[in-house]
Amino acid sequence: MQSNQSVIIADDHSLIRSALVALLNDSAGLDVVADVENADQALRETAKNRPDVVVLDIDMPGVDAFQAATEVRQISPKTEVIFLSGSCNDHFIESARASGARGYVYKGDDPEELVAAIRAVGKGGSFYSTSVSERIATMPGQKGGGSRLSLLSSRELETLRYIAKGLSKKEIAPLMHISVKTVDKHVTQLMTKLEIHDRVGLSRYAIREGLIEP
Repeated sequence: MQSNQSVIIADDHSLIRSALVALLNDSAGLDVVADVENADQALRETAKNRPDVVVLDIDMPGVDAFQAATEVRQISPKTEVIFLSGSCNDHFIESARASGARGYVYKGDDPEELVAAIRAVGKGGSFYSTSVSERIATMPGQKGGGSRLSLLSSRELETLRYIAKGLSKKEIAPLMHISVKTVDKHVTQLMTKLEIHDRVGLSRYAIREGLIEP
């Protein structure tokens, strides 16, 4: 007999998390082994449980979700990652794919799509919910000339998201596992590449470009 797929749910909204746990535990073949409120806890539970799938909300306190997805695979190479988000903009979708995630589910779509996503990635496939698939279909093959985001490295994008969340350099450094000096270097590069010369401007730019959920 085939064993159930083990799942970890990470979402900082307890009501949503409870609903997801109930949905998945009521679905044949799925078993939620842990539900947590941030990516840091998800990484600890991944190390402990080695689940088949980790479902990550994108905008949570603590470690950046896209960095967490990469670390999940380092901790447990056989664990797959699915992103769950209230937004399905181009930047989130591109970052999710770059992180190695095999699925992306929009919270506004049918909840059963998350069940389908978990089953699909558990079998080695990939899954994008209806709204995300429609968004992917309309995404250009390359960035338009007006956007400078394509100039940024993945670490600079990660730094920019933390700045937009209001974190200081000292708070960002341990989350990215780098020194404050390196964070400062990333910030300097951001300001140079984006031609923005203060943190408030960087935050506004990140929000305007959809790099964090509103």
